[in-house]
Amino acid sequence: MDIETTFWAVAIVVFLIWMAFASPIRGDIGEGTVARRLKSLPSNKYAVFNDVMLKTGRGSVQIDHIVVSQYGIFVVETKNISGIITGTEHSENWTKTDNGRRYEFFNPITQNMGHINALAHKLNIPTSKFISIIAFSTRGRLMFHQLPSSVVYIPQVAGKIKCYHDVKLSVKRANEIADQIQKIKKYKLVSNRQHIIDVENAIAARNKKISANICPVCNGRLVLRKGKYSEFFGCSNYPKCKYTRSK
Repeated sequence: MDIETTFWAVAIVVFLIWMAFASPIRGDIGEGTVARRLKSLPSNKYAVFNDVMLKTGRGSVQIDHIVVSQYGIFVVETKNISGIITGTEHSENWTKTDNGRRYEFFNPITQNMGHINALAHKLNIPTSKFISIIAFSTRGRLMFHQLPSSVVYIPQVAGKIKCYHDVKLSVKRANEIADQIQKIKKYKLVSNRQHIIDVENAIAARNKKISANICPVCNGRLVLRKGKYSEFFGCSNYPKCKYTRSK
């Protein structure tokens, strides 16, 4: 094997390794940035927890950040994604366009609602006590006709939390919840490997429902509807369930 051939063989291997690890690394960087931002919150009012893994009846859930306060339980999903980000609040997938290439990813609002439901069930607390926040990297451009109120850029996340002033929990109850979450973090019952398996199984189960024209959110029927620009599938339980997906 000559020098040039060896060079390109090594380059290809390096590229494949980078592809395998780049996405998780970018995610970790984004979560680390949000964790540092959340440190600015007054510790006498807010209890911050990062990377919380929950064991559920259906597998496991990994939550990037939880902030407990009198003003509610904030559940933050971090997205360290570059490019132009588009979608709607209730669409199944969002799209990022980067260097002329389009990629779809699961709607983070729906994803975070799943996290909230799992945490609410685990803590035996109504979902009305929770507030969802989706924090995107400034490397991305959020291009929406109307940006959902729960979606912000990472530098705005602490300020977004401070905007909430309505009391949802007593100080005593907030402290009890923080203690519960601390115990969940301490006694981690799910390995990272098992969590990956759980996620893969959940995706397969979700896709199976969609293939059978069953709403993956509420198990209603998916029916074909006509929109302003194109046809799409929507849940038969609309407006209670606003799940949609493209045809």
